[in-house]
Amino acid sequence: MAPVRPSGPVPGRTHGTPRSPREPAGPPDRTAAAGAPADPSTLRRPFGEATPGPRRGGARRVRRVRRVRRLVALLLAGMIATVGCTASDDGPSAGPRPATGAAGPGPDRAHPVLAFVQPEKRAVMLADAAGRTWLAARTGAAPPTKVVWSPDARRLAWLDEEGSAGTGEVHIYDVATGKPHSQVCPCHGLGFLGQDLATLAADGSSIALFPPGFPAEPAHRVPLATGRGAYARLAAGGPEDVIVFAALPEGPGVTRGQGTLAAVDRRGTVRDLLPAKGPSTFTDALRSPDGKAVAWGTSDSGGACWTRSTLLTHSGRTATAPVRQLPDDAPFRRALIGDRQRTLSSFAWAGDGITVTYGPLQRCQVPGPDRFVSYYVRDGARTFLGTGMLGIALGADGRVARLAGDESSLGLTRAPSGVTDYTGTLTLTSADRDHTLAKGVSAFAFTPAESAAARRPAAVPQPPAPTVTSVDDHGTRLPDAVVRLARRIEEAAVRGDTAGLVALCGTCRAGVHEWIRGEDGPAAVLRAIRTHPGRNGTEGLMYPGLSSCVDEPGQDITCTTQQLRDVALLGARPDESDVDYGGVVYGTWTGGPPLVPLLFRTHAKGEALWTGLAAG
Repeated sequence: MAPVRPSGPVPGRTHGTPRSPREPAGPPDRTAAAGAPADPSTLRRPFGEATPGPRRGGARRVRRVRRVRRLVALLLAGMIATVGCTASDDGPSAGPRPATGAAGPGPDRAHPVLAFVQPEKRAVMLADAAGRTWLAARTGAAPPTKVVWSPDARRLAWLDEEGSAGTGEVHIYDVATGKPHSQVCPCHGLGFLGQDLATLAADGSSIALFPPGFPAEPAHRVPLATGRGAYARLAAGGPEDVIVFAALPEGPGVTRGQGTLAAVDRRGTVRDLLPAKGPSTFTDALRSPDGKAVAWGTSDSGGACWTRSTLLTHSGRTATAPVRQLPDDAPFRRALIGDRQRTLSSFAWAGDGITVTYGPLQRCQVPGPDRFVSYYVRDGARTFLGTGMLGIALGADGRVARLAGDESSLGLTRAPSGVTDYTGTLTLTSADRDHTLAKGVSAFAFTPAESAAARRPAAVPQPPAPTVTSVDDHGTRLPDAVVRLARRIEEAAVRGDTAGLVALCGTCRAGVHEWIRGEDGPAAVLRAIRTHPGRNGTEGLMYPGLSSCVDEPGQDITCTTQQLRDVALLGARPDESDVDYGGVVYGTWTGGPPLVPLLFRTHAKGEALWTGLAAG
């Protein structure tokens, strides 16, 4: 499954902007035979660094670049030539661990079906089909945002984020032995090319291949026919080639963060997937189980907190345009994650289709379970799978993994400091039983065999239509008398019973009665009575309570989840004139049919009365 990762901006850096400028990469090494073991003379250089050639014009800049590369190369000494590697100090007990059969008391360690990450515990975990879990390995201070399986599920790999020097570590967990192997790696991205783990050199000039026998069997380097640059990354694996995303410089027809996607095979041949004038932004990618199609998320940014992510699918053929997979049904519209701000929370291939979850932009929009909407997409048709999940993936034999947002006062739990993802509770449905695997999970992935065997799921019923609520616009429970009166008003309005509405507003002025009897009176009353009321003095309420709020955390008028539901119900549009806040401001006057708020009053004896209309 694609990681549950933010597609919004990182504090201090606009999303899609390279972290820091680097010198241009040198030309690829064309002297090494593609797929052959690396030449000993190049073993102490980073992946993709060319054999030094003659100086031209005594350029100081070239010499400076070479000195920087030599410093990086010191960190890589023996990287490919190394045949021995010790397990991480923080990992499981050293030495082989025998597999425990499913019939025994412990988990079936020989046959995991799911991997997941717990960032706060700094752990990569595994689960079997019965929902029993065990530790694969401990992670570093920055837990991985993605884990990738080998096609046969005998290995699991993840990559530490690189530091300021451009270095990191690749970790490969061997399911049979229960041992992780760690290797210093100045590289970007991971994916399996067949059974070989592949990663892209930091300068984008070559890929490194770690065979199934690594570390006893050495890794080797494959120079690319066309270098992809320092801002490239290996995005997804495949049986015959891997997918590489390479950022393009800004210019005519290219905006910040856009780039190209290409397929790279074992010979280093590069095949462009997108049309020449069709660049795309990028967050992450996954290959379909048959190794042909590819799906990736975009991150189209108009500045801090104005990022829109969309799932794209591509046939895998050369120079063809991708297809947008963006829903437009009632749950999606109610989530208020349309044209301006949204994140692609997660996606995962499921047989011939794909599951996808959209949600609010992290740190920039108010979180809430109703704002995360999930679908299954196949052949252009979308099946609604529910709300409130950070992600959902389908496996074999009807297995379903769901990551539900952990409830809190804000609606969801943020991951610990240093981890940018939301976290949730991961459950596995297997053999018609639900197993809670863990809390505080940020990313998870079924094995390739599980994903390939998934079948089209049944649709989940659409959320019920709005009706009278029992809480106010800040979630406080309303008096029972108020709820009973509101329901009577709703029933009369649904019937179009103006006489009944006038009777329920018995203390109202004659002008209010005249308005109720008007052509649009019952419909207007119905719209208002289904919203969340707000406090209007010590004993009064007003439907709706919403006047103005901003979809941005931490502000003096930050929208509550109840107010956001009312914004969607009323069809309120963003207030384009408000520039005092960094988020979208909504008001009852900014869209939809004219709204006249209803006034209620409660007495000491508990009686509730509809007393009239608010001005405007």
